[in-house]
Amino acid sequence: MFVHLCLALLALSSLSAASEPDCDEHIKPLEDQSKIYGKWIFQILASDNEQLLKEMKISNSSWSTIFSTPESSDFSMTYADRIDGKCVYGNASSTPSGNLTKVTFLFNSTSYEHFGRYLETCPDCVLWMDEAVSEANGEQTKTKGLYLFTKTGKLDDSQLEVFKKQAECLNIKLDFYFPDTTELCPEVKTEEQ
Repeated sequence: MFVHLCLALLALSSLSAASEPDCDEHIKPLEDQSKIYGKWIFQILASDNEQLLKEMKISNSSWSTIFSTPESSDFSMTYADRIDGKCVYGNASSTPSGNLTKVTFLFNSTSYEHFGRYLETCPDCVLWMDEAVSEANGEQTKTKGLYLFTKTGKLDDSQLEVFKKQAECLNIKLDFYFPDTTELCPEVKTEEQ
């Protein structure tokens, strides 16, 4: 009897493990790059880098608009972050190469390069995985950030669970950051900003 019970429990546990979604399904590269075009509201960030999370938490809200570059596979982006009640605007250009994309942010006459890829995610969402390598004191550190943007600035519980699974599959477990999406900067910079 005990052996039958053990075998039944083993069979049930193997079935439940087999029904768990495979990480390959959760971290598929986005095939159709045209899905990234439009206006997006920054919703959530997961990162394995405490410094990145600290830097991002100064932003109260953020949006970006991604648009194609005529006769090219490149695309451009404008964005606005609300920081301490003020709007900070910027631009970026992107160059895709296969599943990898180089994004160059232009801010205060300085450019910053990021490399990453867009992943499949929920409808009306864009998911960007950023991988950076920094060097300090002769040691290289690789960090990952997973950024989710939505059309509406809202994320339901099932979408959040998928995002958490994607972060887990990418070994990003440190922290999650949710910006305030209610007080977005206007699309056009005004004199007060």
